[in-house]
Amino acid sequence: MEIERFLEWTSKLEKRKKGKKEEMERLEKYFERFHLLNRKYLDKETYEKAQGTIPSMAEALTNTIRYLEEEITRLRNKRMKIPFENVELGEMQRIQRRNEMLMKEYLTEVSAEEGKSTKE
Repeated sequence: MEIERFLEWTSKLEKRKKGKKEEMERLEKYFERFHLLNRKYLDKETYEKAQGTIPSMAEALTNTIRYLEEEITRLRNKRMKIPFENVELGEMQRIQRRNEMLMKEYLTEVSAEEGKSTKE
């Protein structure tokens, strides 16, 4: 997935002075969409604590994605699954695919904006 690229981008964003407010708003919108998609895995308390600072939002996002990856791997490797675990695995995989698409969309949008600002 694009986790490393995302973390790299957020660390650059934290150091930036110019245009930081606009990027922060964009990241907050992305974080809110991510939370709506991952409500089952990202609790409200963690979501509220993470809002407001770039590193905390990035950490909450990556921790949630990594947790999902670990759970998917664990359930895949389990030999005798209980019926609800198959349903749970399917749901996790669906959410993880959406997370990947959401992150790619965000990074593409950010890269396009960065390209525009360097040309000007």
